Amino acid sequence: MSPGFRIAIIGGGSAGWMTAAALARALPRDARLVVAEDPQAQDSGCLAPFDSTLPSFPAFSRSLGFDEDRLMKATDATFKLGSRFSGWTRRDTSYIHPFSEFGAVIDGVAFHHLWLKLRQAGQMEPFEDFALAAIAARAGRFARPGDDPRSVTSTMAYGLHLDIGAWVAALRGRAIHEGVARIEGVPASVERAPDGQTVIAVKFEGGGRVEADLFIDCTGSDALVIGALSPEREDWSRWLPCDRVEWSRGGNGAAPLLTEAAALRTGWRQTMPLQSGSASVTFSAGGPTTNPAAPAGGRDFVSGRRAPWVGNVIAIGLSATVLEPLEGTGLHLVQSGIAKLLGLFPRPGAASSLSREYNRLMRAESERIRDLLIAHYRLNRRRGQPFWDAAAAVDPPAELATKMRLFGSRGRVPLFDEETFEEASWIATLMGHHIQPERYHPLADRFPPVELRARLDRMRAVMKAAVETMPPVSALESAVRP
Repeated sequence: MSPGFRIAIIGGGSAGWMTAAALARALPRDARLVVAEDPQAQDSGCLAPFDSTLPSFPAFSRSLGFDEDRLMKATDATFKLGSRFSGWTRRDTSYIHPFSEFGAVIDGVAFHHLWLKLRQAGQMEPFEDFALAAIAARAGRFARPGDDPRSVTSTMAYGLHLDIGAWVAALRGRAIHEGVARIEGVPASVERAPDGQTVIAVKFEGGGRVEADLFIDCTGSDALVIGALSPEREDWSRWLPCDRVEWSRGGNGAAPLLTEAAALRTGWRQTMPLQSGSASVTFSAGGPTTNPAAPAGGRDFVSGRRAPWVGNVIAIGLSATVLEPLEGTGLHLVQSGIAKLLGLFPRPGAASSLSREYNRLMRAESERIRDLLIAHYRLNRRRGQPFWDAAAAVDPPAELATKMRLFGSRGRVPLFDEETFEEASWIATLMGHHIQPERYHPLADRFPPVELRARLDRMRAVMKAAVETMPPVSALESAVRP
């Protein structure tokens, strides 16, 4: 990197300040970082002011130097062990997508094939009874997992539910402490180089401009900077039909340790436990609100993506990809965009090859996440409701169709490049939506039913015993309350 390399992050919010804080810690001290922030803009990384995260988030926050207990106090945060999906298959049923493995491999045979063998014999408990995170969530107990691979607790992970505005405030303070400059400004126009391929400066309403060698677009779904170089965008709304989000505080009481995703007539409602009470976020396809309380705010959106690196502009967060947070992926996509940028940071003369690789990686990752979200819509069984009937009738993307076909046929989950969600997550989703493989792997027949039953009973007993040693989550979270 050239001395004094100038980086302008246009837009604050979670995407802008996560990027600023991470770059400030990773880049040489002579790099010049500035964030141009519009204080009135909606968040650049999340569609709502409350969000839940994947297990990648705690490690990311620690990498920025945050103490987790203090961060949880500052952001109204609670622990998350997974998501419960209610009413997606039938209106009176639910399942948990836990942040843990299911059972264990026995002599090279995947657990779900062993479970299927016993289920076909009519002697098996629900699948999620063999996931430590699901057992702990139902019991309301939690302990941070250990690192010892011999311990069953190592099969579990956790994320957080948190207030995004408070998270941004913590990030802003950390980034400024690391030397990031902050200016206020509403982007008005982009000044391009004579060839039109790069950006020289961003101009602001009321005057003022910022020049840089590299621009990072964190202006949210408007994509005000990168859109000036390339307006092309893929629209995914044929698969993901929601286009409106509204939110409120103090919705229906939320269960601890789980994000609730309840299907509604024309969308779905997410309920998250925060330390000060629950938050409700409703996603719908237009029309009047279905939120149980008067919404405190809302915004329109269209699911889709654009090439995130064009010329000397890189889009991170909603500027690059807009996906409803059905699986808590908003902040994860920001983290991933930052990590890949650091791994492919541009040097003079190499930007074109780096941008192609960056775009390939981010495209693959966003499409794999998109496919898991589409699976919820495609596999719904809420018959007789136009919104859901239409969602079930749309042909899925090719790779999702392959996953569903292979799993339904023989219980196999093919994983493609840049998968955020591993096999256990796909199995939880597909089986939660009542896709039962027609046959289990023939190697499962190596185990006599009586022996197999005994082994799985021991597995479940070990998990239950581990959960019983965990303290109630209420005791842990009371210790980090302000």
